[in-house]
Amino acid sequence: MTKRACVGCTVPLTNENISREHILPEWLATVVHQPELTLKHYRHSEDTREDELLRSHDLGSYAIKNVCRDCNNGWMSDLEGRAKPILLGLMNMKTSLLQLSPEERSVISEWAIKTAFMIASAQNNLPELPWHLFRGMARMPQEIPAQCIVVAAQVPFLPDGFSINKLHFVVLIPFVDAERVVRTSGVQLPLWPLELEILIAHRHFPTITSPNDLINFLTNLVEAGIVSDSPSRARV
Repeated sequence: MTKRACVGCTVPLTNENISREHILPEWLATVVHQPELTLKHYRHSEDTREDELLRSHDLGSYAIKNVCRDCNNGWMSDLEGRAKPILLGLMNMKTSLLQLSPEERSVISEWAIKTAFMIASAQNNLPELPWHLFRGMARMPQEIPAQCIVVAAQVPFLPDGFSINKLHFVVLIPFVDAERVVRTSGVQLPLWPLELEILIAHRHFPTITSPNDLINFLTNLVEAGIVSDSPSRARV
């Protein structure tokens, strides 16, 4: 049997060094604490358009054991410390995404990518994640993979409990290494890579019947297509 290894540094995981990494950081769970709120993990079928509930967590128990203590208490903890004040300003609407400096954009983009990898690693139905990109951040903190794309939005009308205090991230984890073109609405702003250019798609805002439908709509506004062989065309 192949021994499990830390997804950050590849050291073999044992009972002595394995760590329980909270997918939603503990400090963030405290800030947005709502005792009645659960995080539900669904598998969506494109064929039937139905959602299958796989698991449900409260904010404090959404964790996974795939990193070692050195990674969890080292570069990942440092990243949380750098991202926390920026995220708090955005969450409390004291800072605008438009006001972020390139350094601040880089920090919260790295945080969003790290968090997206942790969320995706809890989904058993996904193919093997491109962990070499994650390990690159572990080896050289603040060296953020340009292949990962991050866009975000501050949406005042997002319902409580279905966003991080009005803050909504969409992160592209590339299963195929290829050049991409991104298209979205004017709601989301590009954060990473810093020079990322996006195409604007004009969409009519539909009638929303539930908070979950609203989140799905905002997420599906973002499209990242692989650039085709033809220099004048791209698949989006």
